[in-house]
Amino acid sequence: MKPESITRVVSRYVAGTASRDIDESVLDEARKCLVDWVGVCLAAQGGEEARILRKVVTGWRSQGKAQMLGGGTATAGLAALYNGTLSHGLDFDDTHIPSVIHVSGPVWAAVLAAGMERGVDEQTMLRAFVTGFEVAARLGDGGIGVRLNQSGWHATPVLGRFGAASAVSAVWGLDEGRVSQALALCGTQASGMTVSFGTMGKPLHAGKSALDAVLSVELAEAGYEGAAGFLDEGGRYLATLLQDDAARFAPVAFDDGWEIRRNSFKPYAACQLAHAAITGAHRVRTRIAGRRIVRIDAYVHPLAITIAGKKDARTSTEGKFSTAFCIALALAGHAVTTGDFGEARLLDPALRDVASRVEMHAEDGIERTATRLQIELADGEVVVDDMKAAFGSIDNPMDWTALDAKFVALTEPLLGGAARELLQVLHRFGNTGSSAELFRLATEKTNAG
Repeated sequence: MKPESITRVVSRYVAGTASRDIDESVLDEARKCLVDWVGVCLAAQGGEEARILRKVVTGWRSQGKAQMLGGGTATAGLAALYNGTLSHGLDFDDTHIPSVIHVSGPVWAAVLAAGMERGVDEQTMLRAFVTGFEVAARLGDGGIGVRLNQSGWHATPVLGRFGAASAVSAVWGLDEGRVSQALALCGTQASGMTVSFGTMGKPLHAGKSALDAVLSVELAEAGYEGAAGFLDEGGRYLATLLQDDAARFAPVAFDDGWEIRRNSFKPYAACQLAHAAITGAHRVRTRIAGRRIVRIDAYVHPLAITIAGKKDARTSTEGKFSTAFCIALALAGHAVTTGDFGEARLLDPALRDVASRVEMHAEDGIERTATRLQIELADGEVVVDDMKAAFGSIDNPMDWTALDAKFVALTEPLLGGAARELLQVLHRFGNTGSSAELFRLATEKTNAG
């Protein structure tokens, strides 16, 4: 029997959001994603890319009810563009590890913009986010997201856009036929290449995906049409991107649990592929303190070399994609958070010396959340650490306590005591008026500071 059309399965799932039974524990996972999303967005407002993008978006003088973090309103598409770009500005946002997609970045940006533009209630937004998350994650499962990244395509904008378009379709209540058109229109605008990693171009991927999602759903709602069966074998989406006629999505089923339960949050402000090395370096730091390092061999998943193998990091963004520099930071006792990628650390002779002694080795069979470090010391000892599951990964997760601590650390410098007030609003998101309260607290307190 021929498998059912993936486009049809996804479209039907999205159209059924309002009537779906979603357990409160699953909605709580969506709130975790929102806490993390807001935290990293607010902390990214001081970045140069945020300043430039706000200037451009404001210059378009759009009129709408969707709010931008830091103040101001715009059309839903432009608010989604700005907020979505903020979410990825620090490369500190969550990651669905199986698909290698930063799902929350584009999906929450699109959901909040679409919801506030039309005054949709927060429960609808919360449920729509879950739908969008499930769609993006499942399309990227089965190695598809990894393969895209290895081929030079960034999985977040290439696949995350379908999650964002699905979520906006659910917020606005599109029927199955219109959802199908929205997916096709959003997919045909796909872009985002890994060559942009370590530059301002990478965070733009999340924002542009959110913008494309809003635009595509608006067009589909108005009757604009795209290619039929876009996600199916005949649509050739993956075959075209990967230049492989055999490439296709695996059959999608939404009756085998929740992918949102397999999401992961970042304790370190660096590429997720460097997190196991950071966790391992933290673990052995006290054993090698004060002893001269001769050489560090890091055995990693091959993708870590492709994506996070930058050498001689000179900028903050390069540092986040340099496993060698991240190891040096961790061995020196630094938390590897946003402030550790400033100029002072990047130019520190001692850190640069240690980073220069790191050699990365691709090892087939090792998990993307694992790393084995072998540190050769001048006194002849070789210290070995075999990190099976990085902190923040599925098997070594950040709980609510750790996630809340990350949020406060990111936002308290901006909001003062109001950071904890905002955190409570996010914990209760779904209550009537919580989205307006979110933006009020973030905007008023940020501007007051």
